[in-house]
Amino acid sequence: MPLQIAGVELTWRRLLVALAVIAGAIALALLYRRIDIDRLHVLAQRMNGGLVFLALTLLPLAGFPVSVMHAVAGVRFGFAVALPLVALSILLQLLLSYALVRAAPGFFARRLEPLRRRLPHAAHWPLTLFTLLLPGAPFFAQNYVLPLMGVPLRIFLSVALPLHLVRSIVGVTFGELSDHLTPWTVAGFAAYAVGVTLACGFAFRRLRERLRDPRPAGDGPTQRA
Repeated sequence: MPLQIAGVELTWRRLLVALAVIAGAIALALLYRRIDIDRLHVLAQRMNGGLVFLALTLLPLAGFPVSVMHAVAGVRFGFAVALPLVALSILLQLLLSYALVRAAPGFFARRLEPLRRRLPHAAHWPLTLFTLLLPGAPFFAQNYVLPLMGVPLRIFLSVALPLHLVRSIVGVTFGELSDHLTPWTVAGFAAYAVGVTLACGFAFRRLRERLRDPRPAGDGPTQRA
């Protein structure tokens, strides 16, 4: 019988993912000892704050890893300043994503077709949450596919903004603490990542079970909430 933790079935695939996260944290700790982190922080402080914010906002729209940019913000601005700036950048990313999809729906429809076909027919609230919790869906693809599915801006912002912001906290914190990381701190980040993965997996599984219509929603917009 498969082992279950907090209602989530611990399959070999999920175990391998957890082990990969831990291995990555160990590799990061070893790499950290070979990098002059203090020098990196000095260089970051010399970077133009406006350009850093511009990159923080625009690069993830083109597929650049958003967690990396959140860590950069933590290094450059510190947690107290970086977190509000990250929140603002996420809000702008959501608004820009919505506007871009509305301006060129055919362009995004062709490129996001594989992701669209993984989504169920559901009302807009559960569809939005389902998409944001979907394993393996990149940040930028989530933000583009939801307007494409006809999710209203109000629902899009009210669900995506807080969820993205909660996920960003670890990246910002990592960036600020990167100049005095310890093996225990790195282990804590790894444990947090595994915990978030398990929690999202549990929520995703429960939501998928609650959705009554399992048919894919790739044929067009969903019904209004």
